[in-house]
Amino acid sequence: MHIWTILGIVIGVIILILVVVWLVGYSGSSDSEILKPDGTITGKALIVYDPGLSGGTKTAATYMAEDLKSKGYEVKLASVKSGNLSDLSGYNFLIVGSPTYGAKPTEPITSYLNSLENTDNITTGVYALSAGDKNDAEIVMKDILENKSIPVKIAVKYGNSAFGASANPNQYSYFISQLLS
Repeated sequence: MHIWTILGIVIGVIILILVVVWLVGYSGSSDSEILKPDGTITGKALIVYDPGLSGGTKTAATYMAEDLKSKGYEVKLASVKSGNLSDLSGYNFLIVGSPTYGAKPTEPITSYLNSLENTDNITTGVYALSAGDKNDAEIVMKDILENKSIPVKIAVKYGNSAFGASANPNQYSYFISQLLS
């Protein structure tokens, strides 16, 4: 009888931890903000991300947005759950980021990519965060878009840790410079 009590407590603690992690992952998951450059606006970019459980994808998106802003771009930085992101008119660039779960992007990102239609004259890039060594979610995202005749200029995986995103903003500058080239 004593072992069942201990087992029940352990299972209860695990469930509590999972609920807390889930709540933390979804807090702030519907954020959206506009970043404007200090000087003349060169163009407009939309960065859509799913923050995932660790928030690493949002961290990477924020670094990319700051880099674009420093280059004169007005950037809409938006969680995939923040509302209508399908209207791409007026944007020069679309960047989509997702954590990797089961070698795939998250379902909200997959649904968003499948909903896209009009991407004329928009340069697109995708990135994924993953703890694994294989390229996976970014390839799935690229394939979804290219199967819809939406070309993807750059697809990158960041990670090899449980949290994926590096705290070094310079790591994401390469992505932006490739997208802008």
